[in-house]
Amino acid sequence: MTNLPQFLTLALERSWLKGSRLAWLFAPVLWPLSKLIWYALRLHAFARPAVPIEPLGVPLLVVGNVFVGGVGKTPLVIALTLHFKSQGLQVAVISRGYSPKGTQSSHAPRLVTPLSQAKEVGDEPLMIFERTGVPVCVGTHRLKAAQHVLQMHPQLQLIISDDGLQNDTLRPEMTVCVFDDRGTGNGWTLPAGPLREPWPRIQGVHPSQRAPFQWVLNTGEQPKIEGFCAKRRLGHTLIDAHGQRCSLKGLSANSSANSRVHLIALAGVAQPDLFFKMLKDEGLALDECVRLPDHAPLEAYAPIVQRLKATHGPQMHLVCTQKDAVKLWRLYPQALAIELELSLPSLFLEELDRALAQTRQGLLGFSNPTNTAIIEQ
Repeated sequence: MTNLPQFLTLALERSWLKGSRLAWLFAPVLWPLSKLIWYALRLHAFARPAVPIEPLGVPLLVVGNVFVGGVGKTPLVIALTLHFKSQGLQVAVISRGYSPKGTQSSHAPRLVTPLSQAKEVGDEPLMIFERTGVPVCVGTHRLKAAQHVLQMHPQLQLIISDDGLQNDTLRPEMTVCVFDDRGTGNGWTLPAGPLREPWPRIQGVHPSQRAPFQWVLNTGEQPKIEGFCAKRRLGHTLIDAHGQRCSLKGLSANSSANSRVHLIALAGVAQPDLFFKMLKDEGLALDECVRLPDHAPLEAYAPIVQRLKATHGPQMHLVCTQKDAVKLWRLYPQALAIELELSLPSLFLEELDRALAQTRQGLLGFSNPTNTAIIEQ
């Protein structure tokens, strides 16, 4: 049963979507508050003394969003990291990390290692490290995280920041703003709407708005914002904590047979129903779908694991996202994780490569042929 705080949260999120009647129910209270908060932030941005931002000495690419919540940033960070790594570039990733209990906030910047746990560094940074093998540094102060990873790896040629468009300590040379099928929702800023800042972005509020090279990338199937479009798909294989693999096609065939296996899907991500839909579209007959909050702590998985262990049999399988697996495998190593892959447009990658080459040569001219309305002057 949904309790009152959960019900109100879900109602608020529904009101953020375009065309929702709930938006007008919440508007009399939330719309004035949104305007007050936004203009206070703008006033603060323009009134504060100009503080020079220390140059990193290597190009910085920020992958962020204006629509709050999961829009596909981390899969894009992984795809871009692997793209640049395949070209022989030395790449690192910085992230704020995420800890539901706030333990991360007391730590100075730290590198993710093979011994790191999600509760220490965050589930997404740990997933990025395991998927890409590049240095990943987490820290609540992004500039210090970037400086730390540079100190530990002075040979770096590019740093990618997972999130950070609204960060005031970073001045990136390149930015990618990510959207999904929800677009800008009802078009209002928090809390009346889902936007961290207005769209198009307003010049001068955040340093990232002055980046020489900027793009929009849509990860949904029905994009509502002008820009490039990525194709999102599941990987072809599933893997457990011991490295044992099985094919998605084979699991799908078994699940649809008369004496099929019992399949449970689990997702602790921003949009779990999207993951379940992708599994069903691949032909998996799911017996149960378990939804957990995004960035759920390890303790949230324990009741599910206890129930599975009590009824576990050779014909029972738990399928989860890789983001869940970095936590779940500690309790249930036989869980099958599947990767979420992004196929990026060749023109988008060509523009990124060209921008990076120009940045490294010191040629910083605004180049935005695809997206014509990112910034309002």
